[in-house]
Amino acid sequence: MKRTKIILVSLLLALIATGSLFASGGSDSKAAETSEWKFTRKVTFISPWGPGGGSGPTIRNIVPLVQEVIGVPCEVQHIEGAGGANGAIAAQRQPPDGYTWLLATQTQILLDLQKTLPYDFRSEWIPVGKLVHSTNGLMASAKSMKGKYTDFESLIAYVKAHPKELSIAMLSAGGTDAACLYETLSMAFGVPMNQVENYIKIVSYGGGSEIDSALVGGHVDLAIAGPGDEEGLIESGDVIPLVVMAEKRMKSFPDIPCTGEMGIKAYIGTWRGIWARKGTPQAAIDAMEAALFKAWAMPPYQEFCDIEGYDERAGFEGQVDFKKLVDADYTAFTEYLKARGLLK
Repeated sequence: MKRTKIILVSLLLALIATGSLFASGGSDSKAAETSEWKFTRKVTFISPWGPGGGSGPTIRNIVPLVQEVIGVPCEVQHIEGAGGANGAIAAQRQPPDGYTWLLATQTQILLDLQKTLPYDFRSEWIPVGKLVHSTNGLMASAKSMKGKYTDFESLIAYVKAHPKELSIAMLSAGGTDAACLYETLSMAFGVPMNQVENYIKIVSYGGGSEIDSALVGGHVDLAIAGPGDEEGLIESGDVIPLVVMAEKRMKSFPDIPCTGEMGIKAYIGTWRGIWARKGTPQAAIDAMEAALFKAWAMPPYQEFCDIEGYDERAGFEGQVDFKKLVDADYTAFTEYLKARGLLK
């Protein structure tokens, strides 16, 4: 299912060098300008999740390129646990000196809104650069679906006739995957979000490899994951993609139906981006923003995005556009939590 495309990286990098282009969506170009900030020692990127799933490859593929750009050693620290809270807490304890950065997603927004973190994430962290914006999909275990359902429509009918028989896996029961799932299934079942669990069992796993093993073995019936993350298992026939949560079908997986064509307006997809702690020098933030974009535009990372299907939605966004996306998601996820009865 992989696609081959011609990436005009040379032109893109030339535009960066001249300061005439900053981001794929036409964002501001200030970070593309030469910064006065110079990194002089090791830079650390903290990921609140393990090396698997979508977040691990997203950060591990770009950090070596950032190291090439800024000229100092760069490392990734995986501090997992507590649904993404442990890493965010550990990062908050580091000095805002421009040498520790956080990989975050909408999960941190949800944790913040539910007051799970011991501090106010929105006021303490600054969005620097969005790296990817994925498309979620509903994956079925080929082993467990035999004789029960064959596609998304027959799955919904089966679940309605056999409530709480099937189980679905996700990385965090309180994260973006959960929001995507509850929104999709509430529309498909025709019930409020707070009644979804009357129909299906939701199981939280610690890592993507655990979910894959459970799916292949038939220990869990379904999982929410990006099609690109499951491509190998899809090709082997162990996992059957039922639907992607998007307005239209993915270019890289054109055979998978989408919720948009079914009249289900559920399109939440996980974005992953780099954040700076409040108090970090603005020159350091600008320099990291520029370095991230330059690394993102390099052929190795573009190839990674192509393979994983991360080019289906707008790619890199800098400080200004990333903050607009974050602000919009704070509003959207507030409504989601209220609909589930988790926020008043």
